[in-house]
Amino acid sequence: MCFLERKIIRMGAGVLLLSVVLVVRGMTAAPSSGTVRPLTVIWPATLCATEMPDELIRMFEEERGIPIRKVTLCTGDADQLIRRGGETIDVLIGHDLEAEQKLVEDGYMVNLRPVMYSNYVLVGPPSDPAGVRGMQDPVAALRRIARRRATFFSRGDKSGTHVLELAMWRRARIKPSGEWYVTTYAGTDATLELASRRGGYFIAHYVSFMQQRETLDLEVMVEGSDANGLVTTYEVLAANPQRFPDADYVNAMLFIGWLTAPQAQRYIAESGAAEFGRQVNFPMAVR
Repeated sequence: MCFLERKIIRMGAGVLLLSVVLVVRGMTAAPSSGTVRPLTVIWPATLCATEMPDELIRMFEEERGIPIRKVTLCTGDADQLIRRGGETIDVLIGHDLEAEQKLVEDGYMVNLRPVMYSNYVLVGPPSDPAGVRGMQDPVAALRRIARRRATFFSRGDKSGTHVLELAMWRRARIKPSGEWYVTTYAGTDATLELASRRGGYFIAHYVSFMQQRETLDLEVMVEGSDANGLVTTYEVLAANPQRFPDADYVNAMLFIGWLTAPQAQRYIAESGAAEFGRQVNFPMAVR
């Protein structure tokens, strides 16, 4: 059983049955006039570094006539915003499955559905002081980095990227600490720049790294794949209308249904392929 198959099985358990449908009294479909309020959708920063969100928004708005307000946040910040309340959020697209499951369990979000996954890479300096270049297993590579105390950079910001990195360390059964393990509390772009200047390793979203590679003194050491688990999945959820009565649940579910239907899934599969010469996004809702 591959890494993603295990994640999908987990998503189908307990309160995360994807067939859940909430019936809310007095809720009606959005009018077709121009008075429809924008649907507020949180998108993860890794995806917003590409043209994908804007193109998906354009496609949805043209087809459905419902405007979307895009909010770009790392998943950790999105989690805090939703729990804090005070701002109407209709849809969350995130890439921290455990945090998303907890939002459902705690009654903040509903109807979690898989959308896609994308690959990550372990990058490092050309000199490769830990000797991990070309390794197939990122967990073994992290063990070697820790054993040799080679400089490693972590975002440390509870983003989806940070959560993936911590998951890889847990798989390696290592709790990284010490001068060699540097926490930046910054985004991927800034952390890549710091790793480049100081000759360290970092786990980065493949597309984010490739977009900056010409300015960085870093190389791909280990490629992520479904087989080795160095990937992140993206899921979509609707705000729970019982907790957030001002949320537009009907149009949120319309958007979620559209995003996980064949047309949008085909675009996701093709997005970025021409630019990077390979498929970089892999649909999960429609295969």
